[in-house]
Amino acid sequence: MGRRAVRTRRRHGGGPGAEQARRWFRESGDLVVHVRHLALDGSDGGPGSSTTRFVDAVTVEDGEPVVNKYDRSAFAGTALDGMLRDHAVCDVLLAGLVTEGGIASTATDALRLGYQVSVLLPAIAGNTPQGHRETLDDLRDRGVTLRERI
Repeated sequence: MGRRAVRTRRRHGGGPGAEQARRWFRESGDLVVHVRHLALDGSDGGPGSSTTRFVDAVTVEDGEPVVNKYDRSAFAGTALDGMLRDHAVCDVLLAGLVTEGGIASTATDALRLGYQVSVLLPAIAGNTPQGHRETLDDLRDRGVTLRERI
């Protein structure tokens, strides 16, 4: 089995489950990748603005890559796939927001690219309870592993 990576998002950091995952992956020597969603037109102020900065609960440690995305999927138009392959990652664990958006799109693209994909349930949230449940059901049917813990 190859290395694993955890992906996190900036808004709320995905809750306490995401922070536990980040800590566990760091201690295991696995890759932690942070993903930040930016507006393509720059209307959010860009990576250094107060609206796009990582919340205090999300610590980006030295050497941890930050991927800036402009679409729902963290793979769309970014170097994420190449970065993961350069680090021999074959398993991806997703945490963050929003289940019906970035989580679903990134998980689907990761599967298409040949990764084993898991979603850490305590570390994600959806826009609505129904949308969250329906999206998780769809992801499970596509082959994504839904995990209560690491």
